[in-house]
Amino acid sequence: MSKNLGLSLKEKIFLLVAGMPGKWSKFCPSYLREFKNTVSKINRLGGSILYESRATLVTFQNIQFKLRLGSTDFLVFDQVILDEEYAPIIQLIKDSQASVNRFNIIDAGANVGFASLYFSKQFPASQIVSIEPDTSNFNSLQSNIEINQLKNAVFPLKGGIWGKTSKLNLSNSFRDGREWSLNLEETSIDEKGAIDAFSLDDIMKKFNFNVVDFLKIDIEGGEKNLFEHWSNDPSILRSVRFLALEIHDEMADRNFISNVLEQAGFKLTEINETTFGFNVNFK
Repeated sequence: MSKNLGLSLKEKIFLLVAGMPGKWSKFCPSYLREFKNTVSKINRLGGSILYESRATLVTFQNIQFKLRLGSTDFLVFDQVILDEEYAPIIQLIKDSQASVNRFNIIDAGANVGFASLYFSKQFPASQIVSIEPDTSNFNSLQSNIEINQLKNAVFPLKGGIWGKTSKLNLSNSFRDGREWSLNLEETSIDEKGAIDAFSLDDIMKKFNFNVVDFLKIDIEGGEKNLFEHWSNDPSILRSVRFLALEIHDEMADRNFISNVLEQAGFKLTEINETTFGFNVNFK
């Protein structure tokens, strides 16, 4: 591992301690262990790395990624890019013989955009709307789009997907409260700092999507609100061809969500932590 890691002297000492035998690793902050493990894996898998102050620039499989030191970016990168958690879903879509040359894709809960970049590579010439409510995550999402020159393919939208047009507050009360587990709560429209909430219909109209070929939803429990609304009017779901949904059981009722999807015409299968659905109404 390079000596120039963009780390402070204190952080470098922590990493040295973590590499010592015995129980010394427990004294190293978790974000540094995540950094060390992911960087080692990137090197092992043939990626290239440049280090900046508080950021790591990774080139992997001809895509560039900017990872923030001290954030969950390294965990997300490991999961989405190195372990390719969406690969089985992408393969199912391609095996369906659906035309994949120009897909309309919505990445709801885009975080810093790693999944959006992955989808862009898998479905060239597609239009991808990447929705993210957190300002820091959103700024990194924009940066990742820009360094890959994808401004005409991946469109960042600051806000959250919700059952209706509304206003939301961002909360860090869900799970570990870090960058990958921020969730949303509905609030007063006049409240300072409120975030825009977009319904699926809002997003489709804004980006001129007649259909959503692939809808990925990972919104840290916000799916509860979505499917409560969609249960009353599931017609919008009939415009979605393929869906990849992470259900957070401490917030949402998995059986209820499955019933709503099945009534809208989806056949469902579980792939690791993701519920994959394809709409039988599409030929």
